Amino acid sequence: MALTTVEPDDHPRSRLTPRVRRDVFIDRSAYRLVTTVAARIDPAVLERVRAEVTEAVDLFEERGWIDDPASYHVAPPVPSEVRDRRRSSGRIRFTTLTWADGYEVRAEEPGAARYAGYERNRIARAALLEHRSGDRPWVLCVHGFGMGTHALDLRAFRALHLHRDLGLNVAFVTLPLHGRRKPPGVRLAAMPGVDLLDTVHGMAQAVWDVRQVIAQLRSRGDRRVALLGMSLGSCVSAIVSSLDEVDAALLMAPAVDLGTLMIEAGGQGGAEQLASIPAENLDDAMRLLTPVAPLQLTPRIAPDRAFIAAATLDQFARPSSQAMALWRHWREPELHWSHGGHVSLMWSPSAQRAVDAALTRMGFVAPD
Repeated sequence: MALTTVEPDDHPRSRLTPRVRRDVFIDRSAYRLVTTVAARIDPAVLERVRAEVTEAVDLFEERGWIDDPASYHVAPPVPSEVRDRRRSSGRIRFTTLTWADGYEVRAEEPGAARYAGYERNRIARAALLEHRSGDRPWVLCVHGFGMGTHALDLRAFRALHLHRDLGLNVAFVTLPLHGRRKPPGVRLAAMPGVDLLDTVHGMAQAVWDVRQVIAQLRSRGDRRVALLGMSLGSCVSAIVSSLDEVDAALLMAPAVDLGTLMIEAGGQGGAEQLASIPAENLDDAMRLLTPVAPLQLTPRIAPDRAFIAAATLDQFARPSSQAMALWRHWREPELHWSHGGHVSLMWSPSAQRAVDAALTRMGFVAPD
């Protein structure tokens, strides 16, 4: 059962049925894995991060990036020399795109040289499932933390359903420092994490990359593009929706306040250090995240072009500080509640039906 509410302060409570208990167990197990990995921090790295944050906050304030966070982002050019290749994953056939990303951190920002050294991250990656005929709109799927592989993303976002059943063109983007773009030896993903400047730069690059993919899709014909984000991908999608005029944004289990996520993670087992990692002064760390914080940016998307799905027992992105906060900030768009957890939201039948209905309402899918 799922509920849709217009007043998230009264969000529904879930009965702990066997299925809901399973979903919560999966969430907690996955959360424990993520926070345990994050807690293994070299004290020398902590000291460097603190020094970088202190230096960066002064620079960000001087340049006006905290008072006007949108000014931190630079609009990318349409990619050139894009290489394509036909691939398959099981019975799903698709086209991969790769190109030189072109994103560069400003030389004066702390951590710029380190970020430029992530060689695998310099190649941007996307995948397309495109119909050969017909003027079909696009759905651009933006994955969550630790995702970014074809085998996982194509199935988590129901690529075949979107493409074949709903008749949509479907695109995927690999976020920076994820999948084949992450540095050697990294288990899940390299951002967001304890290296706060890497997180800021990685999120800014993610926004750059999504904007590049949208430009590529629109260059293939005058077609509408809907963003479909999951968790961290919802954060990226929300930032893009605050910088550009997007046709639609559907956000699943949005994690849009990274600073609050870090603070909340500090109270979980295995992550006691996480909340104090960014700087001696936590306020500096929160201010530094402003340019990549959707709640600090003015949305450019109309409420009737937005959709949010949240899980009542989300162990990763608590609805009170994430989905509800975004719902208010985005002027109360449609909000769908699903009984269960963060990880299970993508396979929740009620959430899947709600996404399909939202795409239909917004004119991306013809009604039956």
